[in-house]
Amino acid sequence: MSDSGFEDDDDDLLLQLVEATQKPPTSIIPNEPSHPNFQSQLFRAQGEISILRAQLESLQNARSEEISKLSAEAKAIQASAQEHVTALKQTVDKLEDEKKFLGNEIRSLSSVKRRKVNENGMSQAVTVTTDRDTGGLLKSGNGSLQSPPHDNLRGSDQDDSIPKAHLITQHSRIQLEDDWSQFCHHLWHYTINGSDRTSMEFLSKICTESTLDNTINITIPANIPFSVCIWNTLLNHKYLRLDMFVNQICKSILSVINELLRLHEHKEPGVLVSVPFLISIVHASINFKSSAISESLVKELVGGFCKISQKFAFVLYLNDEEDEAFSGHNTVPHQQRLMENFILVSAFDVLESAAVICTQFGEGFSQELWNSGILDINLMQQILPENTERFVASVQINLVSNFVEILSASISEDQFCSSNVALNRSIVKSLLKVFIIDIRIKEDFMFYGLNRVLGNNTDFHKISQAVPSEPERFFNKSLISMPYPIKLNEQSAKEKFHVAFQHDCHLLTLRVRIVMLLESIVVSGKMELLNSKENIKSIVRIIGYEQNHLLHQPRYELIHMRITIIGVFVRILFYIIEGQKNINTLIYPETLYEIFVVLMKIAFASDSLSFEAHELMSEIRARGITDIGIFNKSCEFRSREMAHFDLYDSNPKKYADLAGIEGEFANGLEFPYESDTVEIAREILSVCVNHDEADNLYYNMNRETQ
Repeated sequence: MSDSGFEDDDDDLLLQLVEATQKPPTSIIPNEPSHPNFQSQLFRAQGEISILRAQLESLQNARSEEISKLSAEAKAIQASAQEHVTALKQTVDKLEDEKKFLGNEIRSLSSVKRRKVNENGMSQAVTVTTDRDTGGLLKSGNGSLQSPPHDNLRGSDQDDSIPKAHLITQHSRIQLEDDWSQFCHHLWHYTINGSDRTSMEFLSKICTESTLDNTINITIPANIPFSVCIWNTLLNHKYLRLDMFVNQICKSILSVINELLRLHEHKEPGVLVSVPFLISIVHASINFKSSAISESLVKELVGGFCKISQKFAFVLYLNDEEDEAFSGHNTVPHQQRLMENFILVSAFDVLESAAVICTQFGEGFSQELWNSGILDINLMQQILPENTERFVASVQINLVSNFVEILSASISEDQFCSSNVALNRSIVKSLLKVFIIDIRIKEDFMFYGLNRVLGNNTDFHKISQAVPSEPERFFNKSLISMPYPIKLNEQSAKEKFHVAFQHDCHLLTLRVRIVMLLESIVVSGKMELLNSKENIKSIVRIIGYEQNHLLHQPRYELIHMRITIIGVFVRILFYIIEGQKNINTLIYPETLYEIFVVLMKIAFASDSLSFEAHELMSEIRARGITDIGIFNKSCEFRSREMAHFDLYDSNPKKYADLAGIEGEFANGLEFPYESDTVEIAREILSVCVNHDEADNLYYNMNRETQ
């Protein structure tokens, strides 16, 4: 049979036959569990894992909470312990003061006993004076004057006694060294800066025409000198502890000042004549010993003198006759205007001293003065306004100096003066305006004040005329109840130049103090107050402004102050720009060009001129010529003072050392800037430009040396 004979049906039969002859395969029974049971076990395991993970997270959270709680408790315990330690220290200090006071009292009593007459009838020890009025007499313990006892002596005893008596009379009067006597001595000899008389001498010539009633623990009768009333108060509170004594004296005098100002508001004439000298007595009291000043006294003084200053702040806006006529102040005598101005200056000096003293109570106390409203913020904004027109019209340099010192005393690690960030930014902008806008000389405000000898003091001499040491006889009075008229004198050209120079010195000193304050703000972590685009723009323009002064006045006596201002502002720029990858986010595009200009003047200052100048200076100094200046006498002599250089040293190399010291001190021309300032300027430029631009700048700025 051929293959073609098979059909599809035959194929099916053949397959069935083959399958029938083959051995059936053995079936394999799987050992794995059924599908539903496996899924349930998987879900159960995942649930257990989730439960364990949740338990672990809860344990970790509980552990973190427990750690935080324990840390907070530890910090609270540490703070409580620190407060306890501080309280104990204060208690110890008070006990030390009491111990010292009691020791002084014991010594004084012992001294009195030693001065008593002995039982054998011998003369008692004497207290010797050097006053010429006594004519060589000795003062006995009962106060009577006795002649030296050489008349009763004979022979050699007489010869021995005479030189002894002569020796004794050369000694000064014995004084007990206790706190009360030292405080009285301090008040009695306290002198206002630039005055030829003490404050007590002024007050010994001043009285009131009516008795002052509304005062605290002090009586001011009519026609009695203020110095007598103050001395009686000192005697009445002699046995108080020093801190309580100072507290009582300050409050008493402050009450007298407030009563006099109340009478002034009721148009009683002449009552202001004693106020500035009473303020100076308060200033002397709080500066005697800062440890004797309490927190409550500082708060009362700050609040009280802020109110006093607010009453006289209007005088800052009296710039011409129109302003005086508008305010009704054109009929006030000139001597009264001077008194009002000096009261304002003196009151701010006391505010400054109180703000500096409060730093001993910790950072929180200073912040409390700002945040609680004890320190009048509106008054401070009147002293240094942010508005340009008000700034030009009202700013007075003494008051700005006081405000800057108050701000310097208010810097802490936590905040800068107030907790109000907007207020702090406004203050910083106002401080920068002091560099951009010159503070002009304000008429009738030329006083040294109580805290520093800077600027001019010509107007205080007018106040001395208003309170003469010897009243005119035709008034038929030995005391003064209202200020005398003042004789005005025209200033010569030389005097005007001196006044302008002294004012410039005061202004530059103020600017140096402000730029140091701004650097302290940045270093203490308050960068956000300065790193705005407007502030950086102002800083760059200030540097350019000072560089123009260096260019036009290279031999100026105060040039070192301008160099200091430039150097500190360059450091501030470095602090702001440091760590910034893209400087364009910090500044305006036009400010970048100004930065290039001012920093290249510093970074690429001519080295060849400095080298030649140093050679010339070394040659001149090597010849022993040291009493004259070569390039800038003030800078060269100042460098000697700062280096404590001794011209009389026997070292043979001293002239070479002197040339090196003077050559390292910048003078703005031959030695343009300090080396640190140059390096920082180059660091800032490296952030502003890339490598190719830096090479091109260096090549162009140093072409003369290549």
